[in-house]
Amino acid sequence: MPTPSIRRAHAEDAAALSAFAASVFALGCPETAPADLAAYIAAELPPAAFRALLADPNIVVLLAEIPAPPHSAPPSAARIVAYMVVARSSPHPHLRAATAPCEFRKLYVAQSHHGTGLADTLMQSAFAILEDASPCPIWLSVFSGNARAIVFYKRWGFHIVGPLEFTVGEDRQHDFLMLRDPDSDSATAG
Repeated sequence: MPTPSIRRAHAEDAAALSAFAASVFALGCPETAPADLAAYIAAELPPAAFRALLADPNIVVLLAEIPAPPHSAPPSAARIVAYMVVARSSPHPHLRAATAPCEFRKLYVAQSHHGTGLADTLMQSAFAILEDASPCPIWLSVFSGNARAIVFYKRWGFHIVGPLEFTVGEDRQHDFLMLRDPDSDSATAG
């Protein structure tokens, strides 16, 4: 399996990111009804949504991709196998902080690359992006039933600070709000 390369996404990546996001979104909420998944994907993950993210100077979208097979016919571009959205400043109504918190908004890895260390590499890249800013708390939300993701984020110094509701279509899901304090020394987990 080729090693993925990680880079910042650009406006021309919006359609490919949208397609990839649609293909992996269900991994984060596997018990959601197909109609609710389809409604969420149509509303929240179209190319226009990614174009807006990529145009926002506060947002960095990282993508991991592998090269196309050398003799693919017709020749194809590299294939996305993971992406992560980092917001440099993202206040949350349930958090009080002296500095505006940052947010790790999305982190999805294709099933073919689970267990390869790719998620850790993306986390390291995300922390590197934030190194230039003053230390800030970082928050994220995760589906309460996604035990694997919760363990992963805890390994990176995040802890559960409360419940959140996240709506997928008509389905009100129970998420956890997780926080990593700025003085945490877990930025090199892995």
